[in-house]
Amino acid sequence: MAEVQNYNISVVSGGKPVLPRIADGITYGNTISNNKNISILTHDQLHYIVPFNTQLKVYSLETRQCVKTIKFANNNILTKILLSDKNVFIVDILLNDITTTNHIEEKLITVITNNGYAIVLKYKGKLQETPKVVKLTGLQSTENVIKLFHSIELNQFKLLTTQLNNKTSSYHYKLYSVDFNTTKLDSCKDWNNVMLINWSNDNTTLSILHNKQGKQFTISSIFDDQGEFNVEIPFTSVFNDKHMTMSMKDSSNTGNTQANQQTINKFVTSLAIDNSRTQLAIGFASGVITMVSIHDNIDLQHLDLRYLKWHIDSVLSLTFNHDGSYLISGGWEKVLNFWQLSTNQQQFLPRLNGIVIDSQVVDPQGKFYSITLQLTENNSNNDYQILLLNSIDLTSKISIMGPMPIFQQQLSNVIVPTSTQNLNSSNVSTIKKHLKKLTKIAKTSSSSASVNFTTPIEIHPTTKQLYIPHGQSLQRFDFYKNESTNLQFLTDGVQMHMGKVRNELKTIMDPQVKILKITSDGKWLITYEIEYPPKDILSSNDLIYVLKFWSQRTDNNNNNNNKDGAWELKTKVMNPHGNNVPIVTMITGHNDNTLLTADNNGGIKYWKFDQYENNWCLKKILVSNFNHFNNSVALQWSLDESLIFHAFDDKLQIIDFETFKLWTPPAESQITNEFSMDSQIQCLQLINESNLIIVTMTGLLVLDLLLGKIINGFDLYPYVNENFKNGHLNRLISCDEKNGKIALVINQREDSDKTTKIKFKSHVLVFNSNLTHQLGNFTHDQYIAWIGWNHDTDFFFIDVDSKLGIVSTTMNTEIADEVNKEGILDGLSLGMDVTTTNNNNPTSHTDYLDELRKLAASKQKPLEQQDNSTKNNNNDDEDDDLTSEIINGERNTSTINMNSFSNMFENIQNVSMSTLFDNVIKTLN
Repeated sequence: MAEVQNYNISVVSGGKPVLPRIADGITYGNTISNNKNISILTHDQLHYIVPFNTQLKVYSLETRQCVKTIKFANNNILTKILLSDKNVFIVDILLNDITTTNHIEEKLITVITNNGYAIVLKYKGKLQETPKVVKLTGLQSTENVIKLFHSIELNQFKLLTTQLNNKTSSYHYKLYSVDFNTTKLDSCKDWNNVMLINWSNDNTTLSILHNKQGKQFTISSIFDDQGEFNVEIPFTSVFNDKHMTMSMKDSSNTGNTQANQQTINKFVTSLAIDNSRTQLAIGFASGVITMVSIHDNIDLQHLDLRYLKWHIDSVLSLTFNHDGSYLISGGWEKVLNFWQLSTNQQQFLPRLNGIVIDSQVVDPQGKFYSITLQLTENNSNNDYQILLLNSIDLTSKISIMGPMPIFQQQLSNVIVPTSTQNLNSSNVSTIKKHLKKLTKIAKTSSSSASVNFTTPIEIHPTTKQLYIPHGQSLQRFDFYKNESTNLQFLTDGVQMHMGKVRNELKTIMDPQVKILKITSDGKWLITYEIEYPPKDILSSNDLIYVLKFWSQRTDNNNNNNNKDGAWELKTKVMNPHGNNVPIVTMITGHNDNTLLTADNNGGIKYWKFDQYENNWCLKKILVSNFNHFNNSVALQWSLDESLIFHAFDDKLQIIDFETFKLWTPPAESQITNEFSMDSQIQCLQLINESNLIIVTMTGLLVLDLLLGKIINGFDLYPYVNENFKNGHLNRLISCDEKNGKIALVINQREDSDKTTKIKFKSHVLVFNSNLTHQLGNFTHDQYIAWIGWNHDTDFFFIDVDSKLGIVSTTMNTEIADEVNKEGILDGLSLGMDVTTTNNNNPTSHTDYLDELRKLAASKQKPLEQQDNSTKNNNNDDEDDDLTSEIINGERNTSTINMNSFSNMFENIQNVSMSTLFDNVIKTLN
């Protein structure tokens, strides 16, 4: 009898911050704006709203945590607008319902999409099922919305759009006047051949670099349709011979020719205009910042110029503070630089995690700065971190980031900021050609038939947190809370201490964490990293392999009081398998603190924590018995750890752990100790004491260890279409060690012509322990990069959009619903029906407020002692007070107290509403 298919799949968390105005040579072709981060501070300055690619997240400045998520997939309207078309995204967020002037409510925000939709949402309380949507008319199909400006004093709206001119490959920007009553747009101003654009922090003034019979800067008022304030400054007036001489003199990039150096020095990478329209800051690729003083009697032939010099690479970010007394700059140095313009003094915020690509003042009073960092150690993906800083002491109020996996190959949408070290006379002559070259490489990588976007991730057995290697560091991500809990450096390199600039970015490569494992008790972290010598020296190819053992950091009293869960290095082994011999794979034991490592020549080593030595020690060695090298290596341990299964290339060997030699089967048995497969073995998974799953390039095979033969299999051929082969299949298969279930991911490239973007889809297949029954077959609309068992009943997975999903038997769709920690019982307090969404099918539940009232009233006083007339007259007031007491934990009875409901809400994100109500009844009874 076939087993019942009881698994389901859902994307529930993850994602990454949306930066729609990021400099990218793919979507817009050039740098379009300095203001890249569109997050917004609420009216009361207590919450910070950040857009992600799958949701909006609301963070509390007091608790530094996310208190609400608005997930697009839980609403039909948001799904249709924001998820059905991957080319549609949010470009701006404004407070209040801007589509009407009759009703102002602080709980509302309006999000603007690049195709002209204005959607009104509630960021407090429960999201309305049918949010208000306004579609602006008059936009061309090739026009993209950039920004919506709002003047409260004038009660006017202006819309900035961009459009690519295919004939000239240049960008045309337009400014429209918006009337939300008629949804019509009236053109006000336009600029052709725009290379860079920015606006003041008060959203009243534009600064533009464009080509108008020669390059020039234009400073124009946004809400002045008559053009009373419009200043045009020729580029030659700003960039003169003195500027050129100074830039070339300070340049340390000796590999550039003089002609190419002139190209670099002339390239503008950032712009900023202050609120008073009197100061224009221009950042160049050479690192020089030019300050232009603007006044009524400005002389374009003799401008009042001032040069700020500290950066030694491209200036990627510029902004003025609220009163124009400070200029804030950032770039490749990973330092935020504060220029006090009146005294020429500088202040620094150093040792940031990434390069500074955006900085803004997020409130009119200048209390908070928003800083956006890009972590460039990952070349395969775009990793962003958003910081909200207190402007007084520059302390971090909030740190925001999504999961940051490193993929095996580079994605097509990777955005590489401009650095002068990437330019030399031997490859390109201009930065524009360099950006096009990087774009072509990324697109070619993604369109290849044999792509591999897998990533290595581990799940902690006790905390269930995801451990994601990220170059030099380790990111820990809480799947259920949907938050990054820690980013810890595990290697010792230049990047960790001071950062790298210019030629150092090219010649010095920091160590990279390649493999990590966690012991079964969760007390030890084991990492394998590679150290790279500097380039262009004799020992450049002599890599150093390092095996490290980490323990949980404790306080001085040996109490595990490590709140952030940081790891402390205990043992470090250099070249554990010998010089120039890399470790390909490693596994930990089922019970003890043990480890097996295998190299690319068939060698195996056994490591164990020695209680007497109080350290990890090498206990056993199996010398290589193969005459060639191969990276298709897999290890697996029997449940009693008496046998080791070692796969090398297409061979599978059974090793006796005691002798650490090839296992000798009993004489009367027909079982062999070596097997040959049809293709390279990618992964081994032991399901129970008798079944070993062998994953090759073409299929899954079940080896019965008692019979010594293959008893079943699953063919991957129908899915791979002959031209697509999965790499690193050990990252795409996982086994439930408790129940013997197997989850397999098969990625496919969808058929498309050369004119469209390459698309991927993935299949998640769930089998029983011997592959005789398929318990689930699901399709995901994106490439899945990893799947893993969470040491319980579920499988977690992550796709190339950094979205996290779950494959589970116990998971209800409520896990995917919006999180609302700030008002977890909003539905109860309002006396409304609580409604959840399951695949766009609404399911209504009981009015829980009424049920709570009835149950609480019955506990408060026996029915026979109640006065019916008094109860009817005072029922509403008593029930309201009683409900408030129950929710706030103030009811001092033997049944209900302040701790009655505490356990129930410890993991509210995983509890369905029906289960929640059952728990309430159990508590009250």
